[in-house]
Amino acid sequence: MKQVGRSVSDAMLSPDGKTMAFVADGDVFVRAVEDKSPTRRVTEGEARERDIAWSADGLTLYFASDRTGNDALYAATVAETRAEARERGKPKKDEPKKDEAKKDEPAKDEPKKDEPSAAAPAVAEPKPTEPKPAEPKPADAKDADKKPGDKKEPEKKKDPKLNPERWADAVRFEVKPVTTGPDNDRRPVASPDGKSLLFTRNLGDLARLDLATGAVTMVRTGWDDELEYVYSPDGTMIAVAESDQDFNKDIWLLAADGSKPAVNVTQHPDNDGRPRFSADGKILAFLSERTNEEGDVWMVMLDRDLEGYSQRDLDQYFKDANDAAKKRKPLEAKEPAKPEPAKPEPAKQETAAAGGDAPKNDAPKNDAPKNEAPKNEAPKNEALKSEPAKQEAPAADPSKPAADDTAKKEAPAKAAFADLELEDAYLRVRRVTTAPGDEGNLEISPAGDRLYFTGSEGKDSALFSVKYDGTEQKKLGASIGVAGISLTGDRIYGVNAGQAQSVGTAAGDTKVVDIAAVSEVVLARRNAQKLDEISRIMGGKFYVAPSEKKLDWPALSARHRDLATRARTSEEFDFVANMFIGHLDASHLGVRSPEGGGAAPARGAMSSSPRAQGRLGVKTVPAAGGRAVVAVLPDSPAALANPRLEVGDVITAIEFEALDPVKPLETALAGKTGQEVFVAFTRPAKDGAAAAELGVIMVPMSSGTERALRYQAETLANRAKVAELSGGRIGYIHIQGMDQASLDRFERDLYAAAHGRDALLVDVRNNGGGFTADRLLSSIDVREHAYAIPREGDRNRRSSYPQDRLYIQRYTMPMAMLCNEKSFSNAEIISHAFKNLGRGLLVGQQTAGGVISTGSESLVDGTTVRMPFRGWYIAGTGKERDRDMEENGAMPDVVVVQTPEDESKALDAQLAKAVEELMKKLPKK
Repeated sequence: MKQVGRSVSDAMLSPDGKTMAFVADGDVFVRAVEDKSPTRRVTEGEARERDIAWSADGLTLYFASDRTGNDALYAATVAETRAEARERGKPKKDEPKKDEAKKDEPAKDEPKKDEPSAAAPAVAEPKPTEPKPAEPKPADAKDADKKPGDKKEPEKKKDPKLNPERWADAVRFEVKPVTTGPDNDRRPVASPDGKSLLFTRNLGDLARLDLATGAVTMVRTGWDDELEYVYSPDGTMIAVAESDQDFNKDIWLLAADGSKPAVNVTQHPDNDGRPRFSADGKILAFLSERTNEEGDVWMVMLDRDLEGYSQRDLDQYFKDANDAAKKRKPLEAKEPAKPEPAKPEPAKQETAAAGGDAPKNDAPKNDAPKNEAPKNEAPKNEALKSEPAKQEAPAADPSKPAADDTAKKEAPAKAAFADLELEDAYLRVRRVTTAPGDEGNLEISPAGDRLYFTGSEGKDSALFSVKYDGTEQKKLGASIGVAGISLTGDRIYGVNAGQAQSVGTAAGDTKVVDIAAVSEVVLARRNAQKLDEISRIMGGKFYVAPSEKKLDWPALSARHRDLATRARTSEEFDFVANMFIGHLDASHLGVRSPEGGGAAPARGAMSSSPRAQGRLGVKTVPAAGGRAVVAVLPDSPAALANPRLEVGDVITAIEFEALDPVKPLETALAGKTGQEVFVAFTRPAKDGAAAAELGVIMVPMSSGTERALRYQAETLANRAKVAELSGGRIGYIHIQGMDQASLDRFERDLYAAAHGRDALLVDVRNNGGGFTADRLLSSIDVREHAYAIPREGDRNRRSSYPQDRLYIQRYTMPMAMLCNEKSFSNAEIISHAFKNLGRGLLVGQQTAGGVISTGSESLVDGTTVRMPFRGWYIAGTGKERDRDMEENGAMPDVVVVQTPEDESKALDAQLAKAVEELMKKLPKK
């Protein structure tokens, strides 16, 4: 059994704001937002549900589930409420006994007297009668034409099941499939008119399902599995954020009815994403990395007229928009239309299961436009065309001509979309936030006058609100994974620390909407489900198909699925899962269960966590009476103490406890990182001074800090060695990682290492990779096009250039690069580039051959799966052209093996050889 109260991964507020839907531990739950409301389970089992979305009228909750072995879309509706269940359980008053049925009651299969049969018209024709004198018409217009003796036609009542408030009191649910088949369908988004669903099919195709016919139409085809899409609130437009094959994400606007081609409204070589519309669709907000590679909030007035408004007119526009937002209501729920039989479709289209959920708010058949589009195309008038306020209007009188009614509603919206001047929208975007760091979780108020986002506040992250012009920024509360904003814009909702929360947009008041539920987890079935999900992820997203590696993926999946069902701990499952994906024979792979996922300790057993061992920054060996110091690390606690420890000192006690010479010094420092300790040591007689018993208080550092100091000391030692071997003519820089911090240090050290020298040796050995290869190339592989000389400057110098004109400080003189078998990933990309571009000699050993861009996927219980999605291949015209860098490490021009014997003697043969080869390229002095 597992408590799921703090494992919420998704949360969505219903359109009426009265019910919160959750996904927790792979199941769907709902509960009313009112305090102390009970939690109700919608789904149960080992299948993984996710990607919840409400229909516009709030009657249906859509979600994705892998219960049939692949992801498909499902719809949940309320089958019974608490009140209905209670009413059903009560005995009916005045109910006749079973054996005392009325004698005059007709048989079930026979129509009652004077009433139509099932096949007859709904209203019976009156029998011919003798003409009678005219009588005054009743005051009620509905009875005006009724003849005496006619039964009064009962007033038609709205089906109580068309009330979305039933979700807040629901106790029983009905779940039906919406899509079926071999495809993987995910992330449903319901249209504002209730007639269709957008969803992702397979890797990155954007599809639309017509809920009335079950027909699926491809809106856009692609490969981007991080595709983002959203309807404009009036349903006339779709915003899609999609990456091209240069991995640049732009935002495209599409007409929902397919009447206009898609328009790229951002058109920038940096990523733009998370598009959000104002309620009237005239303003689009989004996130962009176009400045300093940081995510900021940007926006654009899609309606160019707003650009020309005076401040007074703009203030009035936002005031009116806010007034309209307060009146917004969910789409009115209507009787579902009977599905029409789908016409034959092209091969690419698919049809949902016949037993799928019927749409809850499709218009009656007589409201359909007379010139309806063919079923194989997007209907020309399928989107809701009215403004939000117009949704409150009563339903149209069915006695009126349907085509005229449709035309009245849809003509203005069509004109509004056609009038939008989008071709130059990318020139009109403007930045809203300018704070350092990344902003995220963007939402926009219905009026469009305020934007909500998460960002940094010192070391912490928080939720903020800002006015459209970048002013009046204020903190609303703690950071939250924002899922959406309420219909009227009064509350932001989402997930924080595994709990669903909502935050007031005015005062920032936070309300936790908790769930209380227990899930029964059958370990074997859960592990089987997780293994199946890993199989599906890798089979569909790994950068090459498993078949290209000649793998029988289904057979391997079945074999390891069986093994996974026998795993009893998370460690055992991880072992099986990693063995399974290991058949892909690739780098950047791994499966790891969340911390604490192992088997619980037996009753009575002590659970313990290891205590971190402190470090003093000394290397010691056993000696009489303690541990003798043989090396002291610069800038370490031992080097900065007073008196400081020196080579030859013997540490005798830590915190007044005598040392055991056989045990490492660090065992006496367990649990003492960051705490003061008293260190006693003896100093032998030397340089005329007598032996002494000394002591000092130190604060041991962590192992990570010690590693950083050792790296710094080794780098400085290598720099000094290169200077010695080259007679001061060659500089040296080591790049620890391919990240921004290491690149910043490279640029910082470039002057000190290279200025006044004739060449530079760049070292990427033991570099674990990252992403900065091209930024580094911008510094070291520059084509010179000009030089600058000031008045009285050295006119013989041809390499001077103003540093303030450069993206990064450059180096154009002779170079060599060191790599080894521990150069990995992006460090291999820079090694390949250095060699293939002919920038200089590559020296050392062949790199690891592990070059794939990787992402991460999460399984139902939080287990993470590294998922390589992008391969890297060598360009150019050389013999290695088009070779996959995976399993093909960069081969140095000069191969030098670094032996254990050399390392034991502190000899760096690779460094020495690189200096030797580089010196050959320099003119003799």
